Amino acid sequence: MATALSTEIQQRIVEETGSAAPSTDDAAAFEAWLDGIKDSHEELYAGVAAEIESAVMTKLPS
Repeated sequence: MATALSTEIQQRIVEETGSAAPSTDDAAAFEAWLDGIKDSHEELYAGVAAEIESAVMTKLPS
């Protein structure tokens, strides 16, 4: 399973939710999962969102 998330955040996801996040290759499933943790795991959600934002920003042309 491919993911754009770091190993550290993946480990934190498993520790806090009991299971891994879906692959970021499946945008619809990943977005649904992210929406699901938004309220129940606010700090984890913020960490995942920040990591995704950082990845996107580094891929944008200058």
